[in-house]
Amino acid sequence: MRSINIKGFSGLSYVTLTNVPVKKTEFGEAISMHPNELERIVSIALIINKTPIHGAEFRLMKSAMGLSNEGIANELGLSRNTVLKWGKALEARLPMSYEMLFRLLVAESLGVKLKAIISDLKANDKVKQIKIKAAA
Repeated sequence: MRSINIKGFSGLSYVTLTNVPVKKTEFGEAISMHPNELERIVSIALIINKTPIHGAEFRLMKSAMGLSNEGIANELGLSRNTVLKWGKALEARLPMSYEMLFRLLVAESLGVKLKAIISDLKANDKVKQIKIKAAA
């Protein structure tokens, strides 16, 4: 089976997925991994790399968890409108306290072990390039 690299996955210019398996179909080549699995892999990398969460990252992580805005609001004890604003402003960073709460929710949902200490929850100030191996 052949593999490819995907630069700018889900509109995140700093994310490159490597070794993504593709298969031949009657319509041409297609990625042979479920899209949600790719979202999950990238979301975990964003959490581990302490990437700042903007609207674009929020939307990706929300999809990876399979939660709606209302589901996230219920989990975090916030209004649906507060959460709705996060996904609409793709370039705007979530407020720091909400970012840390959301990071905890994503980590818990995707099985990432984080210490509940500020330094593990607080993101870096700048986005850095991330390369993620999609398949072994």
